[in-house]
Parts: sequence; C-alpha cells; structure tokens
Amino acid sequence: MYRIVCESYENYKNDFLPYDSDNYRYKITIPLELIQDLSLYEQEKKHNTLKYQKLENLIYLLKNNINEYPDYKSFLWSLESRGIYGKDYGVISEEEFRELTKIINMFLKLSYWG
Repeated sequence: MYRIVCESYENYKNDFLPYDSDNYRYKITIPLELIQDLSLYEQEKKHNTLKYQKLENLIYLLKNNINEYPDYKSFLWSLESRGIYGKDYGVISEEEFRELTKIINMFLKLSYWG
C-alpha cells in the first residue's frame, strides 16, 4: 500500500505541475510528499512545520474514522512501520479531510498507478 500511495501521489502531482500548482486539490496534497521522503518527514517534524502537522492530523483523523475508511488500515499500518503515527493538531478542516480521503482512495484504487 505504501508504495502504491507514494507512486500514485507522484503521478497525481505531475498532473498539476508546472502549470496548475495553485489548484486547491494539488495544494491540499502537498503534505503527502513527507511520506515519500522519510528524511524530509524527520526534518519537517523537527521544525514542527504546518506541512508536518497537516500530515499528522490527516493520519490521526483517518485512524479515528477507520470504520468509515476500512480500506486505509494497511496503508496506516505501513506508515506506522515507518514511524509515522498521527497526532491531532486541529489544522485540517472538514472539507480538506473529505477531499484528501477521496484523493487517497483514488490512489488505493489504482486510479493514478503507473
């Protein structure tokens, strides 16, 4: 799952760059780049950046709503195995959360796979 999401995110991101980087659906996914590069994740964590907080908050919300999103279980487990656990920072709006879950669901359903 981890590899699928990482590679799908890269393909998704390439749909917007370089011409549509102001697109809302692109902007809200920027924190996902931290799961692709664990050294970047650690750096952002060290500085407690908003990008780090948004990723952690997203993971926290997914875990707390796992009954609604059971397909995310193995993805969340793969993040935990990499030391990414999630924390409630309260920095993601309900709208952002809904959109991010739709996008990640597309990744898990291989919509952006290779």
